[in-house]
Amino acid sequence: MSFDLTPGEDLRQILDAAQSMLDSHYPVARLRDGGADGLDPLVDFGAFLLALPEKEGGAGFSVVEEAQLHVAFGRHLVTTTALATAIARRIEPEAVAAAGVVDGDRWLAIAPRDASHILARTDEGFVFAKMGAQSDVVPFGASRPMARIVPPPDHRRADRETDHTACLLVAAQLLGVAIGARDLAVDHARTREQFGRPIGSFQAVKHHAADMALGIEMVSALLDTAAIALRDGHESVGFQIAALVRIAPRVALETARAGIQIHGGIGFSAEADAHHFLKQAHILRQFIGTYDMLQDPAPLAPYGKDVS
Repeated sequence: MSFDLTPGEDLRQILDAAQSMLDSHYPVARLRDGGADGLDPLVDFGAFLLALPEKEGGAGFSVVEEAQLHVAFGRHLVTTTALATAIARRIEPEAVAAAGVVDGDRWLAIAPRDASHILARTDEGFVFAKMGAQSDVVPFGASRPMARIVPPPDHRRADRETDHTACLLVAAQLLGVAIGARDLAVDHARTREQFGRPIGSFQAVKHHAADMALGIEMVSALLDTAAIALRDGHESVGFQIAALVRIAPRVALETARAGIQIHGGIGFSAEADAHHFLKQAHILRQFIGTYDMLQDPAPLAPYGKDVS
């Protein structure tokens, strides 16, 4: 499989416009106030129509462009309701879905306010249902309220392509979280001084920053490969998605943790933003779940052939 990874003019325009919208409506500093994100700016932007065919009222782009848009969402820590809704509208066009994960005999809905449906990650994959009755609210930071719900009996299992798309978009947001955490840490290392020098000049900090950059490049390459394989219906798509699901959460968590370490003690405080990236990485890690790499053939393996 060969392809050109150079972003086209259409994609650059989409990402430039998205960046302007996100800077205006979803600056990371907003999370200090504990307010919940609304979806109106994303709807006005057309975020949920990007990969919809033109004959269905969409913009006619592919999952490749949509994945890059969700990288930008991850950098700005946009509510997971936007992520779940983008996936759920492949099943029901008007749905507003909260992301959910299994919590014992209940589902844990993340930011359930105003959600009509829930898209939950279970052991069987992603399932979709109308939002059931909510019980006690479980706090995970003021900006990330959660509620337990009884799993609706009429929930629907997402098909394989939707499963793949969901994993791809969650991984894209994990990549964005890693990029945002790295950028925040590097900016801090350039301005924070110790012993009369910026801490970024010290070798230990440089090593952290280098590890961050390497991990991000690795996930970025995997994301591009998986997105193109999914768009083109390539036979390796299952393996590419599995590799992405295996690597993206680890890189996001390690990068967010290193970002806090570079910030020092202030990284855990409410006055800094570094801890928000770690929280989002943990949430997305649970939502993406696991994927068995051995259920699909490796791209270069002589699948089904005797290699003895």
